[in-house]
Amino acid sequence: MDANSLYREGVLAIRDQQDLRRGRELLIQSLRLDPHNDMAWLWLTLTVQDHAKRLEFVERALSINPANESAQQLKARLIAQSPPEAVAPAHTPPATAPPSADAVPPAPPPPSQPEPAPQTAIRPLGPRTLETPLTEIEQDRIAQLMQKAEIYAESGEAEDAISEWVKVLQIRVDHEEALRNAAGHLWRLGYRDDARELVQRALDAGTKVPSVYMTAIDMAERVDDYGAADDLRQRIATLPDVDDQLLITVADYYVERHHRPDQALIFLERALATHPESQPLLVKIGDMLQEQERPEDALKFYDRAARLSTRSKAGREADKKLAGYVPVLTDRERGSVGLAVRETIGIGALYLLMALQDAGLTFNMGTRHWAGVALSLIGGYLLVTATSSPQQQPIAAWLGGTVPPEPVEEGSASATPAIPGRAIQEPTHLPGIPDDARVLIGFAGAVVLALAFVLVFYHALDLVTTNPPPYLP
Repeated sequence: MDANSLYREGVLAIRDQQDLRRGRELLIQSLRLDPHNDMAWLWLTLTVQDHAKRLEFVERALSINPANESAQQLKARLIAQSPPEAVAPAHTPPATAPPSADAVPPAPPPPSQPEPAPQTAIRPLGPRTLETPLTEIEQDRIAQLMQKAEIYAESGEAEDAISEWVKVLQIRVDHEEALRNAAGHLWRLGYRDDARELVQRALDAGTKVPSVYMTAIDMAERVDDYGAADDLRQRIATLPDVDDQLLITVADYYVERHHRPDQALIFLERALATHPESQPLLVKIGDMLQEQERPEDALKFYDRAARLSTRSKAGREADKKLAGYVPVLTDRERGSVGLAVRETIGIGALYLLMALQDAGLTFNMGTRHWAGVALSLIGGYLLVTATSSPQQQPIAAWLGGTVPPEPVEEGSASATPAIPGRAIQEPTHLPGIPDDARVLIGFAGAVVLALAFVLVFYHALDLVTTNPPPYLP
């Protein structure tokens, strides 16, 4: 067995099996073959209790790799915890002394330009995510480390490349490329727990990078931890910057792999709460409801998608699917003052045309004509408010209106059946004008419109009343 294999076996014995004696034996064998492995010396400190001996091993690690941050930190802790007489490292036995069965080989002289040693142990990571801005120094440091890691990876030195990627993650815990590469290489080398730990630290730090969640899901499923994978999928639904297509892919997973369209709908509705104006999500939900033979519910989502825009691909698709369906009446339309005014302007335009006709098709109209047009707007608004916009806000609230009960369909408590020629009405949360008030407002509007008619047609009516045609009685 070569030095690297012995080193890995020793680390596994210490970390996973808690077998310090076997781990020490394996590390010692590894160091006899390769005494320049600074991380082997560092792991060896965990197998002894003697304070001086631990400090000696740390010193040996630093003599090989002075840039080993873990060794530097451990040395600082050991010095802080040791009495003054124990600060100096223990005397190293002479190289000529015959080694015992478990003797540790002496440290070699430090090379003038030490090469980075393989590092598979995970160092403590900082909590900073992509949302935390970095200084220019940190950005330059990340660029240098990524460049070194790329060189190591291209030359086949995977463990050295991992070491550089982990250093990047110490600066930014969810650096997408560094985390993907480090976790992937650790997984292929057999360090699966280390790979999952890297990803878990990014999750614990509150990362919002979707690829981190997908990597964690893939790892969880590879070890048959499907519960953790499902929890991570649900968390993806609440990410603010996740791609619409990724959300749809996750929903398709529930349908194709688990045959759970209900779970897919729950996932998509959670995602829609975070992305309320996502047309692809609205269309996808509509398609799934259509497949479940719920056309009325599907129509609502198609309608919402089309209202956002019909210029996008999803908007055009939603608009196409709306063809042949009846419209959906939403609270946004029920309570819109703008829509009521738009209908009122239509009535006023009709009265303006009648006034022009009465004035001889010229705008040289009299005061009565213009007064009639103005009254038509007032009367039209009253009539529209009483009939087609009885939940108009804030008028309905001012008049003491109450929220009407939800419409009920047989077999469904959330939708109104589609009746040809009529709109599907979603359950409303807006108050409506009381019926008595609607009657009074409608009657007042009709009276005002009648008066407006007399004013815009006063010339023609005067001719009829003063000089009636012979065919009139």
